[in-house]
Amino acid sequence: MTFRSERYPILAGYLQRLPSGIDSYPRCQAKCSLLKAVLAECSSGGDTDGLHEELRVLLEDPPPPSTWIPEVHSVAAHFALMDIYGIDDDAMLRITYTSNRKLAESRMYRALAKVSSPGMLVKGASMSWGFIHKGSTLHTETLPEGVMMTLRHPAHVYTNLGHRSVARGFTAALEASNAENPKVDLLLSTHEEAKLRVSWD
Repeated sequence: MTFRSERYPILAGYLQRLPSGIDSYPRCQAKCSLLKAVLAECSSGGDTDGLHEELRVLLEDPPPPSTWIPEVHSVAAHFALMDIYGIDDDAMLRITYTSNRKLAESRMYRALAKVSSPGMLVKGASMSWGFIHKGSTLHTETLPEGVMMTLRHPAHVYTNLGHRSVARGFTAALEASNAENPKVDLLLSTHEEAKLRVSWD
């Protein structure tokens, strides 16, 4: 099926920045659980006519949560949802937060959240990231003003909105671990890197 970029302007803008469009960075991957959690917050039955076949299948019949999918496909599917349902950045950030909060409270993650203090959760963030992402890295460093997280990924896989979504996701995870007044501030956002400062009372 031919991609109809005029129907998906947000998605088209994202794909144009990638070296090989939808086929970029196939070894950079994510678990489908993240996308499925977002899909659960969106209406079903959206018109996917003119969308890439890979994305159409992801949106209409996504694989099980534990399935690895290309990160570009996962991110692109989010942008396709924005085009299909008229979702703006702020609304997508709210959806990201809600879906991550529910994911953190799901059976799959609930046991870990219950036994993890906020400090343990942040210290284990690099390992946790590796459980659901391949081809990108997350490093943490403890500083007097909080914990600094550095996310690195292939060029343009994540946009600024993607970096802000990561911040919302960590906020939801911290809340699930009973952190008081958690804050995750995005301090730097480039085409290959994001720096986030994490703190709580």
